[in-house]
Amino acid sequence: MSTSTLLKSFIKNPPNTSYQGRDNDERIILVIRKSLVAVYKWVLMFILLLIIPIFLMPWLASLQYNNYFIFTAGFIRCLTAFWYLFSIGFTFQNFLNWYFEVLLVTNKKVVDIDNSCTNISEATLNNIQDVTSKISKGWEQILNIGSIYIQTAAEREEFEFDTIDNPSFVRDAIADLISKHKGHHGH
Repeated sequence: MSTSTLLKSFIKNPPNTSYQGRDNDERIILVIRKSLVAVYKWVLMFILLLIIPIFLMPWLASLQYNNYFIFTAGFIRCLTAFWYLFSIGFTFQNFLNWYFEVLLVTNKKVVDIDNSCTNISEATLNNIQDVTSKISKGWEQILNIGSIYIQTAAEREEFEFDTIDNPSFVRDAIADLISKHKGHHGH
């Protein structure tokens, strides 16, 4: 899988993709993650965190009290290194949260992986009763970003996946898989 494919928010028939608990005859048909538009907050925060030391560190280095510098050059270097380490860690954690929060649709079930793989729920296609897409806000309509709601007859009654690209297409794809699956198992 190419790097550009790995960063897509919607991947159809992904090669070399699996998850723990997958059956041998199960194929992953869709990998859906939040839209790249959803990452703008932490990307902007990262840019801001990169820029702040350019102005903050010289100012801290110039502070004096009784003609003595308050902060030594070594302290300023350590603070700068810590600042950038924190900034990279913050961004990397947000990237991992975005990357690993996925909705997998297979030929047998829907698997919702949340909170960096710590909360995993699944429902078989037979238990899915309804798939709904919703685009609400003006900017969501312009960017074609919205939510998918999957109603089930299983223990977890509803799967909700927010901020996805082209939710109507995703809804239709899941609904088609469900009807195809129920048609094969109904005969």
